[in-house]
Amino acid sequence: MTERKAPKKGADTSADGSGPSAGFVFAELADAGAEIAHRFYERVLEPAFPPSELVGVAEFRTAWQSPLPGFHGTLMLEDGEPVAGALGEFSADTEIMLLSYLAVSEAMRGRGVGRELLGNVLPRWREELRPLATLAEIEDPRFHRAGPHGDPVARVRFYDRLGGRLLPVPYFQPSLRPGQPRVRDMFLISFDVDRDRVPAEPLLRYLEHYVRECEGEDVVLRGDPGYNALRTAIMAWGDWIPLWPLSRLDEVPRLDDGTNGARA
Repeated sequence: MTERKAPKKGADTSADGSGPSAGFVFAELADAGAEIAHRFYERVLEPAFPPSELVGVAEFRTAWQSPLPGFHGTLMLEDGEPVAGALGEFSADTEIMLLSYLAVSEAMRGRGVGRELLGNVLPRWREELRPLATLAEIEDPRFHRAGPHGDPVARVRFYDRLGGRLLPVPYFQPSLRPGQPRVRDMFLISFDVDRDRVPAEPLLRYLEHYVRECEGEDVVLRGDPGYNALRTAIMAWGDWIPLWPLSRLDEVPRLDDGTNGARA
């Protein structure tokens, strides 16, 4: 299993001055083995996300065992046990990288683990893949409340401290598996700290592929109201979508998809 020691210098610290212990190592998920991967899904990933935002265990297993093209996964281990992980998908066709999941076990939150993990994976993805944009999906804290899977307000503050910026477009996450709804009232954020905008055309192609893969060809071809509203919101910016500070999220309107605010 490929492991790398977590750096001792420059490690993130929480508000009380504590930081990740020297016992942490990074491990590539593809090399971690079935037992560690299963424990990561069951003990770290599953408790961090509601079912509507989480791929099923079978899909997760396929992604890392195959591995699927473009799949990247890095875990943080403490004494051999997974305590955090970052999973990403790179679309070679559009050169868009999506941070699909960042999860930290409940016991490790507030210790700088998430920040250190992203400090490891994001520079490597930039160097190895050179994406046009590195994005993540987050819940809009105006419409999602804190609960057992986390606090959207705290999540926005976390990404703001890391330099994440907002694509000023209302967004929904496609349905990830049968029986689960779309997740409305979401945002896309960017980790591209050296850029101030995202090209619209590759993003539109990426989202078309994402929706088609998750929900099927008919959604793309038959004029689904939500998908059309998302495309319209993106195209309204022209060729480039600016990146805003996360503090401006209140300026972004809700996606007008004809549901009158109803949640599917």
